[in-house]
Amino acid sequence: MKYPVLRCAVAALLLSGAPLTHAAEDYWYTGLGVGYSRVQFFPADFSFGGGPCPLVPCTESKKEFDAGFKAFIGYQINRNWAAELSYATVGKFHYKYNDGSITQDAVYKVTGVGFSAVPTVPLTTNFSLYGRFGAFFSTTRLTFYNGGFVAGSSSAGLQSSDPTLLTGFGAQYFFDDENGIRIEYENFGTVGDCSMRPCVGRANAKMASFNLIFKF
Repeated sequence: MKYPVLRCAVAALLLSGAPLTHAAEDYWYTGLGVGYSRVQFFPADFSFGGGPCPLVPCTESKKEFDAGFKAFIGYQINRNWAAELSYATVGKFHYKYNDGSITQDAVYKVTGVGFSAVPTVPLTTNFSLYGRFGAFFSTTRLTFYNGGFVAGSSSAGLQSSDPTLLTGFGAQYFFDDENGIRIEYENFGTVGDCSMRPCVGRANAKMASFNLIFKF
C-alpha cells in the first residue's frame, strides 16, 4: 500500500472535521434590540360605553405607538431550528378623556416574557430568514392619572397577567462568525383582560425591531 502515512493523516483530518462542522451549526447566542411598537385598543373596553365617561360628555384621544425594547437568549439547535427566551418592554400607551376642563389619562403599559421555537431557513452561509412561534406571558398595567376628572388624582394601577400566542418573522445576517444583526416583526397577541371588573382593557400588541445578535 503506497503512502500509508498520508492516507492515515487524511482519514484523521476528515474524522476530526465532522464534529467541527456540527459545532458550527449549533451554538448559543444573545442579543438586544430596539423597536417601534403599536397597540390597537379594543374600543368596547375604552370608549364611552366601557370607559370612565358613560355619564359625563367627553372627547377621547389615544396614543397607540411607542418605542419598545427587547433582550433575548437562544440556542441554535441545528441549521433549521432554534429555541429562544426573550423579555420585551413593548411600550407605554395612552387613552385620554377630556371633559372640557380636565384630561384623564389612562396609561397602558405592556411588558412580558416570551418562549418560542424559531424555524430558520439559511439562504447563504451568513444570511437567513426565520419565523417565530411560541407563547408570550404578558403583564399589562393600566393607571389612571387625574382619575375621575380630579386634578392630581391617580389610581394605584390595575394589572393583568395572561399568556398569549407569540408569532413573528425576520431576517438575520452575521458579519463574521460571532456578530450579526436582525430585523424582526412580532405579534404578541391580545394583551390585557376585561373578563372581570375592574377592567384592565384589551389591545392587540405588535412590534417591529432592529437587533444586535452575538454568538457565545
